[in-house]
Amino acid sequence: MVTLRRLEYFVAVAEEQSFTGAARALHMAQPPLSSQVRALERELGAELFDRSGRTPVLTPAGRALLPEVRRLLAAYDRLPATAQQARDGSVGRLRVGLVPSAVAGGLPDVLRRVHGELPGLEVALVEGRPADLLRRLDLDDLDVVLLYAVPDGPALASQVLAGEPLVLALPRGHRLAAGAAVAVRQLEHEALLMPARHGDDGLRERTSALLAGVHVRVAQDDLWMVQTMVALVAAGLGCAVVPASTTGLRPDAVEYRPFTGAVPGLELVATWREDRDHPPVARFLDLWAG
Repeated sequence: MVTLRRLEYFVAVAEEQSFTGAARALHMAQPPLSSQVRALERELGAELFDRSGRTPVLTPAGRALLPEVRRLLAAYDRLPATAQQARDGSVGRLRVGLVPSAVAGGLPDVLRRVHGELPGLEVALVEGRPADLLRRLDLDDLDVVLLYAVPDGPALASQVLAGEPLVLALPRGHRLAAGAAVAVRQLEHEALLMPARHGDDGLRERTSALLAGVHVRVAQDDLWMVQTMVALVAAGLGCAVVPASTTGLRPDAVEYRPFTGAVPGLELVATWREDRDHPPVARFLDLWAG
């Protein structure tokens, strides 16, 4: 069996171009070193050195083998560090499921930090509806999901990552854009774009609670993506209640105004399975904390 020790001996002789020099560098006698290199050659079925001259010269087989052996020994030297990094979650693969609107919040900054601080951690993003994401989390197709609600489940753990207020998206030039803020009652009889219902406490539920007692005209209903709602606002089809993190979308055609008074906002929540030990999840959550 080829051993790492014999491969180290081979590299030492190749670098020193001398069995005597290699033995001295390895703090061993020359005969055992020569014997071990001969044993390696027998195991590989090829001579690695031409010994006909005063100094050993690599054969074609030796020249081909040397860079491969160096890579192998370097990988072996990295094993403790790799094991430590895997244990603390700084290497590996993290599968993140998210509702599309989560991309407009703090996620881009967190992904930049992952790229800069944890280059060995690969993050794969999967967009979907909350119910589908939670099903995939349960099936171990995802490691963590980002939602605008805390889901129920005996094996689920959740952590609030960020909170953000709700704002009103208006077509540019809309009458309600004349002021610095909008009172909810000013939406009476306005055309409104409504998001789809994804859970028990998402954007749809927050919008309905905000508009309680206000009569609006629903121009479009059951819209899945906040980006779609903003695009329809830009087209002049109505107004929309959206998370504040979306205010950078379509600045040429959409104006955003905060609401007056105390208006409950949204909380972006990370959810994962408590019964699965996947260290990258903890590292990912730590980056959100700053």
